[in-house]
Amino acid sequence: MSETEAQAAHAFFSTAELFDVETYPLDQPGSAGYNAMLEAAAEGLNNVNCAQLADFVRPEVLSAMQAEAEGLAPEAVYHEASLNPYFSQPPEGMPEDHPLNRFSPRRHGMVRGDKFARGGVIWSVFQNPDLCRFVAEALGYEKLYTYRDPYACTNVNVQPEGCEFAWHFDNNDFTVSFGLKQTEDGGAFEYVPNLRSREDENYGEVQKVLDGDRSNLRSLKLRPGDLQLFRGGYTLHRVTAPKGGERQSLLLSYVTDPDDIATSDKAIRIWGEAHPDHYARDRQLAEMN
Repeated sequence: MSETEAQAAHAFFSTAELFDVETYPLDQPGSAGYNAMLEAAAEGLNNVNCAQLADFVRPEVLSAMQAEAEGLAPEAVYHEASLNPYFSQPPEGMPEDHPLNRFSPRRHGMVRGDKFARGGVIWSVFQNPDLCRFVAEALGYEKLYTYRDPYACTNVNVQPEGCEFAWHFDNNDFTVSFGLKQTEDGGAFEYVPNLRSREDENYGEVQKVLDGDRSNLRSLKLRPGDLQLFRGGYTLHRVTAPKGGERQSLLLSYVTDPDDIATSDKAIRIWGEAHPDHYARDRQLAEMN
């Protein structure tokens, strides 16, 4: 049995058991309801690079996801750094107020993908082929695959009280997330769509946002059970510090290359250690070169 077949064998929950298919008919591609769902997601993505689909998972499934995430939260690997919005180092001589020279603290925890029970509800959500197909169609990809990196495939993001995700652009093409735990105050997802492009970094407008300009800002709360699709490469965004508790979200990673996996160096930088699969990827890349 291949790894993919083994993973599929562990996914005991059907699409109808996991998701509100009455509202979001994931299991009926081509139907009027499916097309309407797809159009709603595509409209948000095309206009503001963000789509939020409320109450996407069934209430009992959400409860199981929350319990699983809460049980694993103490095992989160914490990241703490001072970063600019581009996750880069500025050139010498850059003015102090330039966006490339604006560094802010960021601290959060991530539960590794290998911590999730393969027969659990979170892994079933991640491996669900109907969800994967929908994400691909909504984002405009011919086909996507579940990321098979053992650590970064799917993660629970743990944001402690008072810890903010500072303003940044993503290095990846898109993110897919489910809300799991939200505080009444703080923990808002704020973003300014289409602030830069391939042709223009638009540093002047980025600097205005960093200085407090909220004229083009959008804000949403990713409530427990909501699905969010987001293109963050050209959209400046942050998550404000939660108050009165911690914020948790589930991140699902999809890729265009089914063989994609991190190298051992990258895994060690992110997680502090590497998996045998990462070293196997090193050898594979060395043979290709």
